[in-house]
Amino acid sequence: MTDTSGFDGADRLSDVREGMTVVDALGEELGTVAEVKMGDPEAVTAAGQQAEPGGDDLLTSVVRSIWDAGLPEQEAARLSRVGYLRVDRTLARDLYAAGDEVHRVDGEMVRLSVPADHLVPG
Repeated sequence: MTDTSGFDGADRLSDVREGMTVVDALGEELGTVAEVKMGDPEAVTAAGQQAEPGGDDLLTSVVRSIWDAGLPEQEAARLSRVGYLRVDRTLARDLYAAGDEVHRVDGEMVRLSVPADHLVPG
């Protein structure tokens, strides 16, 4: 188990890796981590993190992926600012959990601090 005492959820996001199992606050297994993006929790806005046309760098492509997922603009801006993980669900739409919604990481399991219905569908 990763020691997460003294860290906030955004710090715990750095322990999350693709393929880990994701469980919500009620203990329901949601799926697996398909993507992880670290944010800038000190930023007041998402300014400067939106994708620029023709940009080829990794950050641009990752940010574009959440903007292109059809998320509400406010949610997409929040996720790009605080970071996120995308939960791959086999028979349902993917879900996005903000970095500050990661409660803890136990081995190969990510435990969220909110139930699934509080996550952003993608």
